[in-house]
Amino acid sequence: MRIAYLDLVGGISGDMFLAVLYEAGVPEEVFEETFARLPGQITWQRETVCVNGLKASRIKIDAQDKGALPQKYEELISLVEKLDFSGPIKNQAKKILKIIFEAEAEAHGKSLEEIHLHELSAYDTLADIFGVLAGLDYLQIKRIYASEIPLGRGIINTSHGKIPVPAPATVNILKGLPVVGIYEDAETVTPTGGALLRVLVSSFGPMPSMVLEKVGVSTGTFIFKSRPNMLRLFLGTPKEPEGLIAETLVEIETNIDDQSPEELAYVTEKLLQAGALDVGFVPFYMKKGRPGLKLWILAEPGLTRDLVEIIFAETRTLGLRIKEVRRLSCLREIKEVDTPWGRVKVKRSLAPFPKFKVEFEDLKRLARLHGIPLFKLRQEIEAFLLTQKF
Repeated sequence: MRIAYLDLVGGISGDMFLAVLYEAGVPEEVFEETFARLPGQITWQRETVCVNGLKASRIKIDAQDKGALPQKYEELISLVEKLDFSGPIKNQAKKILKIIFEAEAEAHGKSLEEIHLHELSAYDTLADIFGVLAGLDYLQIKRIYASEIPLGRGIINTSHGKIPVPAPATVNILKGLPVVGIYEDAETVTPTGGALLRVLVSSFGPMPSMVLEKVGVSTGTFIFKSRPNMLRLFLGTPKEPEGLIAETLVEIETNIDDQSPEELAYVTEKLLQAGALDVGFVPFYMKKGRPGLKLWILAEPGLTRDLVEIIFAETRTLGLRIKEVRRLSCLREIKEVDTPWGRVKVKRSLAPFPKFKVEFEDLKRLARLHGIPLFKLRQEIEAFLLTQKF
């Protein structure tokens, strides 16, 4: 399993993310094939430059056929659905586009339907998003970490007139993420760069322990005074015992003593639909001897904001607790295996901690089909699987 750490020295844009992936090992052919599937006859140029005496890559995107391209949200999402990419890549692209449009809508006080991309070229935005997602897929990066996000200051010119830096849309995108101000009169994070961070980064902070494989360095177009305008990507594998996966997740907790089980079941459903990895309730006694429940949620760090909003909207709680946790889990796979009673799905952990578990829904289905007590069927299927190589 590969992981990556983004060192946001001078910030991030879509172009800088593309260039750093190239430096980390993504071949030109991957970008060429990706851009060929997009509208507009996308072309790109890469050059090697020096930033404070250090080598870095810079990429520029252009479109040869600048005909009409949908710029409204629903139209652009409809276009994405028709593109020749895998389902996971298209789903992530839609999440990123939605974040950008929602941030623009909030900044301008308009509805999602009224917003179009403005300065954000639709061609550039699509090329940046799909190029980055294709590059990450090629490198087989399963988890991304990043440093805190540096934000410049000052004033920039837009079609709306002069606006402050960071731009209001960028600020909306970065809500809930760790940022730090720097003494640079420049836009260090673009809306596309910020949206990529929000969707793709699992955790912000120091670099995690890893066996370092490669480092990529990219740059933007501006020259900074206080620091190099540079983005670095550290590529490696987790430094964990063989057969284990290390993950940084968040636990969200709150205490509830004034809602019904029916309401809390609905809350659980909404949290899981929003992407929570696990949701549970722990009974305990609160102050005044009142029985209560502790709502416990395990999730990817990038979903913290969405889950917190659901908790405050759907429960009567006025506060909650959030902490970062480290989870170790066994490498595993799911296989379908034919047994004398029928086909079942089996979740199996890999060496050096081999064990397996039969999918419970399959056990229920076969127990009903054959009229066998479920616990007995489980024993018989497990005994059969122990004799098989699967």
